[in-house]
Order: sequence, then C-alpha cells, then structure tokens
Amino acid sequence: MRRARNNHNNGNTRGGGGAGGALGGGPLVGVVIDGVSSYGRGVLRGVMRYANLQRRWLLHEDLWRATESLRHFPECDGAIIAGAGGGTFDFIRQRCRHVIYCSGAADPAICPVVSLDDNAAGVMSAHHLMDCRLERFAFYGNAGAGESTVAAKRLVGFRDALAARGFSCLESPVLWPSGNDWLTHAHRPRLVEWLRSLPKPIGIMAVDDAAGHDLAGACLEAGVSVPDRVAIVGVNNDDLLCEGAWPPLSSIEADFSRVGYHAAKLLDRMMSGEAIATEERHVRLAPLGVVQRMSSNVLAVADANLADAIRFIREHACDPCTVHDVLRHVPVGRRWLERQFVAHLGRTPHDEITRVRVEAGQRLLLQPDLSLPEIAQRCGFSAVQNFARLFSQEVGTTPAAYRRNALRGADPLGDPADRHPAAMPGQAPRAGATH
Repeated sequence: MRRARNNHNNGNTRGGGGAGGALGGGPLVGVVIDGVSSYGRGVLRGVMRYANLQRRWLLHEDLWRATESLRHFPECDGAIIAGAGGGTFDFIRQRCRHVIYCSGAADPAICPVVSLDDNAAGVMSAHHLMDCRLERFAFYGNAGAGESTVAAKRLVGFRDALAARGFSCLESPVLWPSGNDWLTHAHRPRLVEWLRSLPKPIGIMAVDDAAGHDLAGACLEAGVSVPDRVAIVGVNNDDLLCEGAWPPLSSIEADFSRVGYHAAKLLDRMMSGEAIATEERHVRLAPLGVVQRMSSNVLAVADANLADAIRFIREHACDPCTVHDVLRHVPVGRRWLERQFVAHLGRTPHDEITRVRVEAGQRLLLQPDLSLPEIAQRCGFSAVQNFARLFSQEVGTTPAAYRRNALRGADPLGDPADRHPAAMPGQAPRAGATH
C-alpha cells in the first residue's frame, strides 16, 4: 500500500479517470474519519488492513475533519467516510466517483453503508443488564433527531428485548448534548436530577461510551453508587473512555476495524465496475459481545446464598467447576439451589456453568493469536473435541466457523436458516416478571 497523507500541501491526485487512475496504476482512495475517536481509528485500521492486502491502493487520509483540510482533498476513485458531518459528506461525494459511509444513520439509497448493527447492540445491552438480575431499566443518549439515528435504533433494540421479557424502559428526558453544551456540561444539573429521581436499583444503557462516561460522572456528582444503585453499559468499547470513567465502564464490543475492512472490500468491488445489489447496500455487522468492567459488576438478587452461588459460578466456571463445587462453597442443599436458579435465572446451576464457559469461548475465539486447544483449556476443557461439541450444541455452529465469520465481519452465528433449532440462542423468561 502506498499512502498520501493530508498535510495541507501535498499534491497527490489521481492520474486519470476510473479505477487505476492514481499514480502508479492503482486507484486513489480517500479516507475521511474522526481521528479522535476509537470509532474513526478503528475504521481506518480496517481500511488499511484491506489496502495492505491489495498492495495497489494509494490512500489519501484526512483524520481531522477540518474545513481547511478539505480544500486540499483530491479527486479520488473512491472514498470511505466515518464520523463526518453532512457538509463534508456532500463535498466528498462531489470529488469522488464512489463513496461508502460507515454509519448506521446513513441512507443506503444515497450511497452504500457499512455499520454496526445498532439494533443488535441494544438487544445485547438489554440481555447483559437482565443477566445482572435487574428489573428496572433506562436509556440515556437520545439526541431527539428522529427514528433513523443510531441512538434511535439502539433504543429500539434495547426496549424490544426488555419487552420480550416483560420489562419496560424509561427514557432520559435529558437529550444528548451538542455543541457548547457538551463542553460546558450545561445539561449536567438536569441529568443529576433525573438520576436521583429514578427507581433503584436500575440498569441504564448509554448510547455509546461517551454517553456512558458522562453518565458515570453525573452519578458521581449525584452521589449515586455505581454499580450498586445504577449499573451502566455503553457501546463501542473505547478503551480510553471506558478505563477513564469511574468506575470503569462496561461496553459492547463493536470492533470498527471490521466496518473499515468491509467498507474497503465493498468499495473495491464498486471501483471495479460491479453493480451493488439493493440488499447489499447496507451491511450491518453484529456486535461481538459485552466487555464487562466494574460499572455493571452487580447481581441484584435478594438472597445472599443465591447471589454467592451465581457469583461463584461466574468467577470459577472455567477453572473448571461443577455443581458439587458450588455446593461446597455455599451452605445450601442441591434441591434448594436448583429451585432458586430456575425461579430467578430460568436455568439450572449446571446450565449456568455451561453458559459462562461457552460465552468465555466466544470471547476468546475473537483473539486470532489463540489456538483452539488453548481456548478449550482456558474454558476448562481437557480436550478440544469436548469444547467443540458443547460449543456447537449451545451456539449452533462450530468454534472454527464462529471465529471465521466473526473475523471477516459476518454474523458469527452464520446464516440463521442453517442453524439447528435446538441450538438457537435464546433466554428463558424470568419467573415472576410481570412488568
């Protein structure tokens, strides 16, 4: 890959029309991102990974989104945009033959879109907070800009997943700040007032990690304990925002490098003259899981023995442990433990051990440097065949196929039509949920 960096005075422009018009015979591809955010940097990382495989693209990178820098933006064979405003988007479209936009708020009728599946991120957040045994839920971060926004789609997924289990969702009356309000925290007094008024304990989904970071700060200001009174989960897994919050913020792993890679792959097809089918004009990539930190490390269970048993399983399932190990740790009878698990979690202690081990396997499979035998061992299996068998039964696809699909940006579970009905992922309704 050859690269032309935007330094406000470079003269790199394409040498002719169509794909192959850049200097040296390859296409000139513009990349316009928000270089401050992990979202923008992740998209750029994925584009570079694809470009390095091609070894023929010339990249022109604009990392700042500054109006001044756009004056030097060359005409390109194609462009990938992430985190730019409407004016920048219109300008780039005029100077580039093909454009891909990396945002769930974009309109695929205008140009092809590659994004995180925002609805699925909302669903995943809801399941995570429900697994904390919470029964009250809220959403923070809506900008009030219509149903097509990223926030609106995440809210719908979150709200619908809660409703499927008999719960409702409160929406923050404090809109996500913009402009000077973000810098001055003018919204904070109203946010603090809302947090103090909420029924507790409660789990709150923040639209992204910036909103989650803001929410954690407001809880600190309000004197509301996190996670004991308010559990928070964000989206994007921005390590700076998540680790910089207090307490550290749990978040949905988006891995936007997959978005950049798929955008580059789709752009390559367009620059080669291929027509993109209508159903391919919006590629939605499934979120990869929840990275749990302190902000949602809570179990809202009244019985101390039950809470201790659940916590023991979640901390030791991959040691490995058995139901007998749990009973040695918690002074209760097996029948009582079985009844309480089914009543509160909708599954037996053995099923909970299995769930924790399989979810650990799903997370580890996203690390390409780990071999399957290493992953099996870390999940508490002595033989990789036993891990693969249980994983396939519970998830509906093999570990190898799950890893392959996830790393290339597809749904890790593959085509839903190909999954065995008995292995379709789902969660039993919580007993007694009547909200």
